[in-house]
Amino acid sequence: MTTHDVRLTAPGLLTAAGTDPGDLWEALVAGKDTRRPTEALAGPWPEFDTAYLVDDPDAATLGVHRRVLRTSEKQARMALHGARLALAGPAERGPVGGPGWGLYLGLPTVDEELLRFGALDRLHKAAGSPAEVAALYGREVPPFSGLSHLNSTAAAHISAVFGLTGAMAAYSPFSDAGLTALIDGALSVAEGENEAALVGAVSPKVHPLLFAQYEELGWNGAVPGEGAAFLLAERAADGPVGPVGPVAGSGALGARLAGYGRAFGAGPQDRAEALVEAVHAALETAGTDAAGIGWVLPDAAWTADGARAQDAALDRVFAGAADRPARFTSEPATGVLGPAHPLAHAVLALHGLAAGRRLVADGDAVREEALPAPRALVLACGARGQVCAVVLEGAEK
Repeated sequence: MTTHDVRLTAPGLLTAAGTDPGDLWEALVAGKDTRRPTEALAGPWPEFDTAYLVDDPDAATLGVHRRVLRTSEKQARMALHGARLALAGPAERGPVGGPGWGLYLGLPTVDEELLRFGALDRLHKAAGSPAEVAALYGREVPPFSGLSHLNSTAAAHISAVFGLTGAMAAYSPFSDAGLTALIDGALSVAEGENEAALVGAVSPKVHPLLFAQYEELGWNGAVPGEGAAFLLAERAADGPVGPVGPVAGSGALGARLAGYGRAFGAGPQDRAEALVEAVHAALETAGTDAAGIGWVLPDAAWTADGARAQDAALDRVFAGAADRPARFTSEPATGVLGPAHPLAHAVLALHGLAAGRRLVADGDAVREEALPAPRALVLACGARGQVCAVVLEGAEK
């Protein structure tokens, strides 16, 4: 089977810090407070009067008819905005879309069981009494069932607007979904299934009902955020497989997905073991070892178990390294973005790899410094045990 070298480029990022990877980078270095009052929400978010919110994109921003706004959740609109940001550059250098262009999305849907037949029967019998119907809905309808169409609407709107009719897939609902989309999207191009694949992920919509999900899964008090992260996986120019530099004529910089690993660990202890397994697989397929990593971007875990598992796994992986690579999260400027967070970290890593720089936490401050090795390790730690690791590699400086 013919395989193709794949470059990752055209990053698009929508967060509370702005609509560009450079905006996020600068906000982190400057220590900019990007939170907003939560008074616009339908109720108070527990313990906070601010959160990392983004404006709900309007029809003019999205370039669609206003009817699209009535047929989508805010997450789907954020996804469409992120897709437009990522495809703006490629559209300037040639046609976008067609049967060779795929779409891979990580989305924050919550898998809910369908209503039981008994509940449907009770709703039918109460149809003549609005008050009784409302009471039954409050008791019987899962609180997140309104999001059940997000996979189809987000993918359909992006596909329709940009004509992406190649192979596609959507993954949900936890933070591993974004990196799974990145891995599978890049593989679809490498294996010839697509010529290019738009890869993206979007956060949950910050809403008081979201707290119910977070609390049930072990919320550690992290502040939620909204946003979307997108990039393009496309075939590199003919030549030997290796790191990819500037894309000719586009002004964009590319890197490559050098290695990846996926695993599963249901409990706190075996989750750390699963992360170690995933990282070792990513390092092996990237043809490097722990000493070859210049930057680590762990998931912004919003459960205590997830945070402990990542710390334990990274301590084991880098135990023998003379100089452990800096660990960094964008959380101070974005909040916790769910499925979008690891992909936002991937976009931030692409920005750093292009410049040969990295960000390092220095107490409460953030400083910028030279990247000692042209590789970044990005992790995703799903709340139900799904974990992913990817190694992104830039050109040697």
